[in-house]
Amino acid sequence: MNKNSLTSIAGGLWCVIGMFLIFRGFGLYQLAGQEQHSTQIAISLSIITAVLIGLLKGRFVLSKTARKNKARIHELADPVRIHQLFAKPFYFFIPMMMGLGVLLRSYNEYLGGYVVVAAIYCGIGMALIISSRTYWAKESTAPAPDNS
Repeated sequence: MNKNSLTSIAGGLWCVIGMFLIFRGFGLYQLAGQEQHSTQIAISLSIITAVLIGLLKGRFVLSKTARKNKARIHELADPVRIHQLFAKPFYFFIPMMMGLGVLLRSYNEYLGGYVVVAAIYCGIGMALIISSRTYWAKESTAPAPDNS
């Protein structure tokens, strides 16, 4: 496998997971309306908030992470393997995030209900989709400034 393929797979994975989270979030919005009797106004405001936060987080936070991972992939020695898709510490982060999602759904009443948890899911999903574009972007000829 070559580095460009690995980079494309990483971007595709972020996009698919983002779509899954948005799909799951809309299921939680349905539960918010059916089980917790959330109003359409509350759900609408939650969706707008999720989109705005997702756009900002995707553009300014997760895009930086994606750029670092893309650079890491391009620094790998050939041939690359599928398990090199993400850095090793990231593989420990994934189950922690999944566990956090389970906790959020389980204890949603303490956080404001499904309408809040759905906004979190949709916001993170939106951020993943927005930042996945970084994996497919053409490399610039000038080095990017390091803001850290």
